[in-house]
Amino acid sequence: MNSIEERDNLIGLLQKALEFYASRDNYKGHPSASTCGTPTSLVEMDEGTQARFALEKAQQMTAQNQKMQEDYDRIMSGYEQLQATDGIADVEELIKTFKVMGDGNNNI
Repeated sequence: MNSIEERDNLIGLLQKALEFYASRDNYKGHPSASTCGTPTSLVEMDEGTQARFALEKAQQMTAQNQKMQEDYDRIMSGYEQLQATDGIADVEELIKTFKVMGDGNNNI
């Protein structure tokens, strides 16, 4: 999945959570969700679960985006170092340098 899809999914998830908490009906007691004969609202039953889930996903996406930015910055720094030493002439050398800079799994 690409980051645009992930962002769109996260926005949809946050919208659903906000819609749930924004709906006045969810704050009213529902006889079908009663405890001991006292109607319980959907918000009381949820206890913030939807909001916590949406926030967790947003935090995960933020961390992933930060890691991608750090990886990009590290690659560009290596590229600039190669360019400064005129070591960029050989493409194979550039690829080897990126692999060495990677995390050992060639995830660059």
